[in-house]
Amino acid sequence: MAHYAADCWDCEIHTSYGWVECVGHADRACYDLMVHAEATGTSMEASERLPEPVEIDVVTVEPNRKLVGKTFKKDQKTVLAALEKVSKDEDALGHFEKTMEAAGSVELEGFTVTKDMVSFKKEKKMKHEEKFLPSVIEPSFGMGRILYALLEHSFYVPEDNKEAVVMRFSPNVAPVKCAVFNLQSNGDFMPVVRQIAASLTAAGMSNKTDTSGQSIGKRYARTDEVGTPYGVTVDFDTLKDSTVTLRERDSQSQLRVPIADVPALITGLVKGWTTWNDAGAKYPAVERQA
Repeated sequence: MAHYAADCWDCEIHTSYGWVECVGHADRACYDLMVHAEATGTSMEASERLPEPVEIDVVTVEPNRKLVGKTFKKDQKTVLAALEKVSKDEDALGHFEKTMEAAGSVELEGFTVTKDMVSFKKEKKMKHEEKFLPSVIEPSFGMGRILYALLEHSFYVPEDNKEAVVMRFSPNVAPVKCAVFNLQSNGDFMPVVRQIAASLTAAGMSNKTDTSGQSIGKRYARTDEVGTPYGVTVDFDTLKDSTVTLRERDSQSQLRVPIADVPALITGLVKGWTTWNDAGAKYPAVERQA
């Protein structure tokens, strides 16, 4: 563990290479602000106002400057600064006072300060705020490893088709949310394809049209390989009743959905506002197209 850290935690992800560290968190406590304050002589303290003032006992160190000067001569400024520093630290001051009372002297910054060189002044004061040095949590993310783990965990080969490859990205992280297809190369389909693509874009859903001459099954497989979770297909029924086939990547199940409902439904599925099962309860299922 690093010298500046009060504690450290790691997050590991299991991959084909075993457990790989992807995230490291260090509790740096107040180390950074403390050393900065010491180096610059500038206070880095923050303060929080108390709901009500409270009465507290305050102890301060009063140096016998004449005796300190006589004893330490050219080093007196160093000793006085060390005493002032102790006076500002409640814990250090308590330890200093107890040690002085028990032993009659205290080693401070390499100098021996005796009991006759200091006195302790005690008084009561009203405290209006709490001062503290803020702590820092330092998170460190290995983005390359995280992205690799995402890709590996998303990759699979379907049991019913060993030649296929699927990237099972969660819809909210998939680069393309929905693909739009024409069932066949029919000029009447193209205006509808463009209309659906434009409505998805307007809804903020990334999409890609595939109107190539290949079979719809091959085009489905192509979008599965890049992890697109949903696909809309314009077919002959679309021209009759303004409905389309909506396909879900992982189950390969399909629903018949009105064109007007597509943008809102895709948005809800991607953002997690609704589920595929909810959609299946609302819209009729159709046979999977090969």
